[in-house]
Amino acid sequence: MATKANGTETPDVDNLYHVLLSTSHIQRDPNGAIEKLQVCATFTDLKAAKAEAHKTLFEAGYEREWFTVYDTNQEEFAAHHVKRRTGLAVYAKAQDGTIFRSYVATALNTQGFQSDAEDHKIHFPLYHVIETIVLYDEDDSGEARETNVEGSFRTYEEARKFASEVLLAPEDGVTKESFAQYDEAGPSEKDCGYGENVVVHAVGGNGENLLVSVLKGQELESVRLAEAAIRIRSFN
Repeated sequence: MATKANGTETPDVDNLYHVLLSTSHIQRDPNGAIEKLQVCATFTDLKAAKAEAHKTLFEAGYEREWFTVYDTNQEEFAAHHVKRRTGLAVYAKAQDGTIFRSYVATALNTQGFQSDAEDHKIHFPLYHVIETIVLYDEDDSGEARETNVEGSFRTYEEARKFASEVLLAPEDGVTKESFAQYDEAGPSEKDCGYGENVVVHAVGGNGENLLVSVLKGQELESVRLAEAAIRIRSFN
């Protein structure tokens, strides 16, 4: 948090805090290639993002009794051998084996986005560039993954351009030829054949798979309807 001259605290606008919800079913997808990922909300305040992440599943319409596992702290995560813990707020498993993760991803606020709302939430649409690294050398099930928000933009075109360059650094000698495999969606395509919204797929020297996606922020339906109702009531 930054501090004003009068001593009051203001959100640290150097960072954005994204609430992500992932669902996967390793048993149904042995290669771990498919994971549904949603960016449910973006905040300029970490505390507000954490609070949102802890209630995301309920705002999505799920109920506690639907889950055979519902963990919310690091000790519980460790006891269940959860591999991805950075920013994790909730780890849950449904009766059919589907795994849900609600977590906060911190990213640099390179575009200088700010929120004027009391909830510190960004209320205008954003397109996010997501990089997922599947670490098959650590776990051949595909469950060992790292997911990062590399950038957020106002338009799909800006995000798509950034996504096409995010794995490359020509000034450091990193080009498409540096990878064992490199696939990119065509100009008129929105995926390259490795999952919905995945515009770049690459294979690193150690066999890790890198997936770069462009996702539009997607508020959970119940949240959107509730906020719309509040706005309607405020005009009556």
